Amino acid sequence: MTAPVAKPPAAKPAAAKTSATKKPPREVRVTGAKFIASVSGIGEVPPGMAEFAMCGRSNVGKSSLINALCNQKQLARVSKTPGRTQRINLFDVDLSSGQTIRLVDLPGFGHADVPGAVQRQFSPMIQAYLLEQPALRAVLLLVDARRDPDPDAIGFAEWLSENHVPVVLIVTKSDKVPKTERFGVQEKLRRAFGQADRPLLCSSQVGDGMPDLLRFLRDAAGHLPRAKKSR
Repeated sequence: MTAPVAKPPAAKPAAAKTSATKKPPREVRVTGAKFIASVSGIGEVPPGMAEFAMCGRSNVGKSSLINALCNQKQLARVSKTPGRTQRINLFDVDLSSGQTIRLVDLPGFGHADVPGAVQRQFSPMIQAYLLEQPALRAVLLLVDARRDPDPDAIGFAEWLSENHVPVVLIVTKSDKVPKTERFGVQEKLRRAFGQADRPLLCSSQVGDGMPDLLRFLRDAAGHLPRAKKSR
């Protein structure tokens, strides 16, 4: 099942040389970022700017990606125990384009170390946010480059598609995969998740993919209106 329109920036073919020198695309930088709040429901989310939710398994590296994207080591808590994020954590991020966006770190799914009572609360809380938050522009669904396609993540992507929630597939820990194998990883995940375009490879350790991800966030914040749910 193909997810909605949100797509990471695709590489463009090299243009023919002309006599006029074209300026390279302006890079996007993070000029400031701060933790705003940790909430347990959509009613507690402060009103503000365009929001981008990060979802994935508990050990996929959501907090590390937030820290790397914002050039701060301790902005989002990185725990050695998967499943520690059990609330909705909000981070406001200032971009060099003059925009401020909000990154939303949602609880990870599918980890057995999370107590059953808490795990059961994840689904209603996450569903309410994803289906009812008007400021949400897209979901960044994180998957580990070293792992086989995850049935839980695939099912989650299908659920997002069925509910008209834009989703972008982000492949984390790309530095752990040899360069010669990365294209194959992208293609395998693209097919497994039914995506039209290859997912974006990112590495929190070496910074791969960060410029492309920032450009997507900049553009989607102003040019990706939320689709209405079908009744």
